[in-house]
Amino acid sequence: MEAARHPEDRRGLTHAPFRQFDNNMIQWGIAMHKEYDFRRAIIMGVLLLGSSMPALAQGQSGGTLRPAEEAGSADVGDIVVTARRRTERLQDVPVAATVIGQQQIRQYDLTSVANIRIAAPELSLDRGFTGSGASISLRGVSSASIDGGVEQSVLIDFDGMAISRGRITNDALFDVGSLTVLKGPQAVFFGKNSPGGVVSIKSAEPTDTFSGFVRAGYEFHADTKQVEAAISGPVGDGLAARLAIFGSDSKGYIRNLSRGVPDLVRTAVSGSTFVPAAPARLGAERRLAARATLAYDAGNGFTANLKVLYSAQDSQGVQSLSEVMGCPAGRTQPVTTGNVVDPNGDCKLNDRIARGGLSQTILDAWPQVRGRNRGRPDGKNDTFMPVLTLNYKTDSINLTSVTGYYDYDYASQGNADGTSYSYFYSYSNERNKSFYQEVRATTTLDGMFNFAAGGHYERNRRTLYVGGASGPLPMDPATGRYNTNDNEQHNRSEAWSIFGQAIAKITPELELAGGGRYTKQQNELDSFNTYLHPNVRSQLPVGVHIRGKKSQDNFSPEATLTWRPSQEITLYGAYKTGFLAGAYSNPGVLAATATLASLDFKAETVKGFELGLKTSLLDRRLTTNITGYRYIYKGLPLTSLIALNTNTLVFITQNAASTIAQGIEVESAFDAGGGTRLRATASYNDAKFRRFERAQCYTGQTVAQGCLIDPVTAARYQDLSGRAVYRAPKWIATAGISQEVELSPDLTLNATADLRYTSDYYAGLNLNPLTYQNGYVALNAGVTVTSSSGLSVALIGRNITNRRYATIALDKPGGAGEAFTVAGEPRAVVLQLGYKF
Repeated sequence: MEAARHPEDRRGLTHAPFRQFDNNMIQWGIAMHKEYDFRRAIIMGVLLLGSSMPALAQGQSGGTLRPAEEAGSADVGDIVVTARRRTERLQDVPVAATVIGQQQIRQYDLTSVANIRIAAPELSLDRGFTGSGASISLRGVSSASIDGGVEQSVLIDFDGMAISRGRITNDALFDVGSLTVLKGPQAVFFGKNSPGGVVSIKSAEPTDTFSGFVRAGYEFHADTKQVEAAISGPVGDGLAARLAIFGSDSKGYIRNLSRGVPDLVRTAVSGSTFVPAAPARLGAERRLAARATLAYDAGNGFTANLKVLYSAQDSQGVQSLSEVMGCPAGRTQPVTTGNVVDPNGDCKLNDRIARGGLSQTILDAWPQVRGRNRGRPDGKNDTFMPVLTLNYKTDSINLTSVTGYYDYDYASQGNADGTSYSYFYSYSNERNKSFYQEVRATTTLDGMFNFAAGGHYERNRRTLYVGGASGPLPMDPATGRYNTNDNEQHNRSEAWSIFGQAIAKITPELELAGGGRYTKQQNELDSFNTYLHPNVRSQLPVGVHIRGKKSQDNFSPEATLTWRPSQEITLYGAYKTGFLAGAYSNPGVLAATATLASLDFKAETVKGFELGLKTSLLDRRLTTNITGYRYIYKGLPLTSLIALNTNTLVFITQNAASTIAQGIEVESAFDAGGGTRLRATASYNDAKFRRFERAQCYTGQTVAQGCLIDPVTAARYQDLSGRAVYRAPKWIATAGISQEVELSPDLTLNATADLRYTSDYYAGLNLNPLTYQNGYVALNAGVTVTSSSGLSVALIGRNITNRRYATIALDKPGGAGEAFTVAGEPRAVVLQLGYKF
């Protein structure tokens, strides 16, 4: 039956940069060059000119660059952060923060944004099925991933570029200097779209001496080969450079049990007789990335830093990773439309799925899909991101300008119904261009007061192309097509803000800080179908546009009182607010009843309190941080999946709920001496829906199970008020140990192990019982042997206990109530060789 598969069955990875990657990974530069268009070239020229002008003007030797040593090697008590846009010790800043240094990143080979959760247990960065690309959750606060119009509630700050789109989770994480997770609203210094918190990613900087590294690794379960390398050092008077590259090639760990099936669904109508199988092995992915950094120090307080990132991902799409995690009682196999049982599928998380491709009959007549990988599961994401940071520092003030540009091109197609029959098949293509500019000033005065103030402007242009085939439909006599619909959604937004903070030293030990940010944003939408099958009457007719424009503004204040009785103790209390900007929904299907009002959702707002205690005892060898918090979120934009009929499903986003997140967190680290370091965390998070009266029922839910019917509209809904928020375990606890042993004068061994416990939670928004995830324990461990010559060998294990757990789930399209999820990474064992010079 193997002949029933598509040609080139092994991979189906055909994205242009990777054809060269197959022959020689060093050819990344050629592939990257081909991606640049004229506009990018102009932007690059402007940024390069901006960074070179000070050098031409000054013509003098510079100051100090970053030493050639790894970030994160300092004691916990000496780690510095810029949570308030000024350099402060982690233990002094009145913000709940977790810092992850280079050593932690490398010891578990964290090479994707999604894997940050290993080092920051309260954070989840989960790639979604469609829509915005991912759902990022912190303390149980998140946004849905299935609507492309919804921004994230947790902001990604990447080298100063503010990113609120989930596609960033597709990019490689490499040559990172440090990661900082800021918990709770961060509106004053990071702006809109940070009501849940901020993940700050800082790539490594150029060094003041010539240095570099190369690491090559192999992961056994998914057959992943990867290489990461960097070279750094001074290149001129006051000028230093760094070039880092990353490449990986994975065959995937999902096994497809389908061998192709007769088309029992479409045969009678479309003439399709056979549904070929998707590749036998799924989850294949190739990534290629490079970052160039130039750092200039004029020696007179002026510095400039230019970073240019290019990242390309070619995969089989996130839908190839989705599994059926549960079926209704009495069923052991999933079904598709017409209650047709999939003979190859099962109902449990086991890295085994049954996945069909696209029928040749439908494929040949569908122009948007026909030329894209011949109907095999497919995904790609190209990212181009230059960021220029200019600083001028005197004894009393620091002036900063950050200019960023974020350009990504994403495309995906695949089987959305999770069976061998591929009854629901869809594609999406998202193109985004974002410009970001921020200027700010912070003072370092000797008197009672210090200040921070600034402003920002951003412009976003994003177009989403979506289409689906959810027959059975006869041939369209006018076009010869069998697919259901194709649509386009053009989104534009502009935003500007001003912010400020005043810090008053009431006494040498007591500090009061207060500030706020005013933001104004304008959104525009043009949404329309470009094709609609003549038999489909439940969707918006071709030629009808939904257009609109709206403005919104917000003021988010905050105040913090901090008491530092000594250098070892910081106690603070804070009142914070924030908001997630409203926008327009981008559903994959435009219903015939859709209007601008039905696609419009308002801003989400948050306000609450936080209390924190930070201590550094035993000569700073023992640090303990305790945080208590209580925040109320209103107007959450939540997305529901609604069936217009047996052939049409539509996602609708509305400001439907209010939630409360309250809890307590404890983090502790201890340097026990003799090369031994201990660490532990514990968090209790009580996140509940305060109000969610019109939540979507899960498929198959009865009146007895709580599904109500509106007597006027006949709409089905459930009341989830008082229930736990999805993806919000009450308890998360970790314990870890690191040990450094000198084996000989030339050899050093570093061993590390971390255990994480996560309590039970619901992975699905509608709290479908089949999305209930039991509590689990995951173990990560690694050992590295390093020689004095710079050579190293490492054996790294992630999720050694191989616990299969759901990250984010929904009801399976076309099913009878089955739950669909993208599971967390299974056991991964990496053997890595390295050389540092």
